[in-house]
Amino acid sequence: MNLSPTRLAEGVEERRSHLIHKLWTMGYTKDRVGKRTEDMTLTELEQIHINLRCQVARRMDP
Repeated sequence: MNLSPTRLAEGVEERRSHLIHKLWTMGYTKDRVGKRTEDMTLTELEQIHINLRCQVARRMDP
């Protein structure tokens, strides 16, 4: 059994780190129930990032 990280796993972790950093710069560090961004899955982080970007776009739309 090969326990070394695969390129896919490395890519997932890279994307997670990137999104966590982006969310931090947007002022988002945890969700409503207190779950920290560091503890979220890639899917959760992607959805939160999309939602926040949509909120920003709506505010800018006259």
